[in-house]
Amino acid sequence: MRLLHTFSVVAQELHFGRAAERLHMTQPPLSQQIRQLEQMIGAELFHRTTRSVSLTPAGRILHDRAKKILQDAEAAADAARRAASGSAGSVAVGFTASSIYRTLPRLVSAFRRQYPEVELRLEEMRPEPMLDALHADKLDVALLRPPEKSLADPRLAHSVIARERLVLALPADHALAHLEQVPVSNLDGLHLIGFSPDQAPYSYELCQRLFHAAQVVPHVVQASILPTMLALVEAGMGAALVPASAQATWSGALHYRPLADTQENITTLYAVRRQDMRNPAAEKFIGLAAMQGGVPREP
Repeated sequence: MRLLHTFSVVAQELHFGRAAERLHMTQPPLSQQIRQLEQMIGAELFHRTTRSVSLTPAGRILHDRAKKILQDAEAAADAARRAASGSAGSVAVGFTASSIYRTLPRLVSAFRRQYPEVELRLEEMRPEPMLDALHADKLDVALLRPPEKSLADPRLAHSVIARERLVLALPADHALAHLEQVPVSNLDGLHLIGFSPDQAPYSYELCQRLFHAAQVVPHVVQASILPTMLALVEAGMGAALVPASAQATWSGALHYRPLADTQENITTLYAVRRQDMRNPAAEKFIGLAAMQGGVPREP
């Protein structure tokens, strides 16, 4: 590529002295590079006389082709630089259903505005398969509320990107719907639609800790995912503890009430990656996710 660039400058100037000045070199090594290129190609590229320099037919063809080759090489180098800086490339992101209510739409919109040359590949998954895909290098980032064992996994790095409270979703005609806040003691014996320990282990464990701390025992029917839970609440099957962000998008006729007298109802959304992940664009995505959530980036 160096020899081709040297040839291109001489072809533009048709003067070895001016070409040498542009290339910040003396004429002897410049002439040597041109001879080296001619030997590699097996053809004379310039007609040289004491008074003029002109391109040979072979030189004219090479000059035309060299322009595109050098432009493509510069474009490729620029693309590589952008990828190395994280402003180009691709990011494979897995997410759970609960992250789409507030966090994911805002994050994707902001990221695409800031990094338009990065391709985002989004896939909704359950937590366990998502973590498996992360370990298998099929995902760069996982947005989820991970189970406790994942938080302790030394192979993974976790960045907090959102914290919010659980609220009680109630049918419009529920006996507790008239309250501004629901005392935790009212959960005792209450019919609840709960998170499945297999499908949503983090949220299941959080609710279990809340019940244990408040010493309440609700009657729980487990559902798989959040939209199913809200649909069952609307159908009158019971109430449900859900992230506060769920109320922003569920169109059903539900009432949402905060819980009183508890600090055990904070749910945390994480951006999880492998410790050995080396994708600058994914790092940009995680950093922006933390900024969007107003949560400082964890080391």
